[in-house]
Amino acid sequence: MTRRRLTLAALGGLLALLVAAVPALAAYHYEGSFGQPGGGRGGFGPPRADYRLYRLKSSPGAVAFDGRGNVWVADSLNGRVERFTPSGRFLGALGRRGIEPGLWLDPEGLVVHAGHLYVAMNGNDRVDVFTLGGRWTSMFLVHSNVRKTFAMTRGAGLGQLHNPYQLARSRSGAFYVADLNNGRVNRYDSRGHARGQLGSFGTGTGQFLSPYGVAVDGAGNVYVSDRDLNKVSKFSASGQLLTEWGETGVGPGDFRSPGGVAVDRSGNVYVADLANLRVQKFAPDGTFLDSFGAGILKNPNYVAVARDCTVYVSDYRRVSRFAPSGGC
Repeated sequence: MTRRRLTLAALGGLLALLVAAVPALAAYHYEGSFGQPGGGRGGFGPPRADYRLYRLKSSPGAVAFDGRGNVWVADSLNGRVERFTPSGRFLGALGRRGIEPGLWLDPEGLVVHAGHLYVAMNGNDRVDVFTLGGRWTSMFLVHSNVRKTFAMTRGAGLGQLHNPYQLARSRSGAFYVADLNNGRVNRYDSRGHARGQLGSFGTGTGQFLSPYGVAVDGAGNVYVSDRDLNKVSKFSASGQLLTEWGETGVGPGDFRSPGGVAVDRSGNVYVADLANLRVQKFAPDGTFLDSFGAGILKNPNYVAVARDCTVYVSDYRRVSRFAPSGGC
């Protein structure tokens, strides 16, 4: 009996250690989705025979929130942005296809701030600025000899873009754009003037092959996902690399084509893990905290976190909503 009690005690101790090693989960639950294939109200592009074949330039694109909590969604394939209530009721759309100033081609990244809408136009390789009513006001300033005529800014020079994706803004007013084909993140001041870059093309520490997602926390730290290197890099506001995490795989903290990145009010980091069909949540230092969306998500491309901690995920022709049982 004594030996049996000792064995049970040892097993109990081992079980306690294993439980302690597993992060506490926030128990995110699925609250539904809004949107459908098509080009009408709430539509996010034509249906595809196999959505898994369309790794980039899927639709919808990035998600952003205005001061009233309304949800703005980049409708990349239809060349517009759509606006919804937090519960998903359609409120309106704006945008018209084209390459001239004020026209839309493959919008991807979105920021809503101070009555303006900032849009990273993947097809036009630029960032356009609109009022929330849809009136074009300006574009981020870069040097290009065709800009005045065609408003195209593609290139690898200072501030130029080549296939931009997610767009983010810091509290200090700096903007960051994931510049995928140039293997970097471009930085601009509050007026849209180029102010350098984070990272460079390559496979080394602090370098990128395909930077796609970018987000900024309250301290100004910048988080960048790389779809080909399957990692997330964290930089300080001054541009110093602080840490990196992620490996290719399917386990906790692993990635297969990470996409959009978001930060909640507590500083936690969310990453759309596209090929693993899930969203992963991390502490600011990269410690794995949670994973959700498996069995529900079909093409998680971008992620955004509202003030009430509801998580919105750009999925295949829809936006899916998840809420934690507790706070962020």
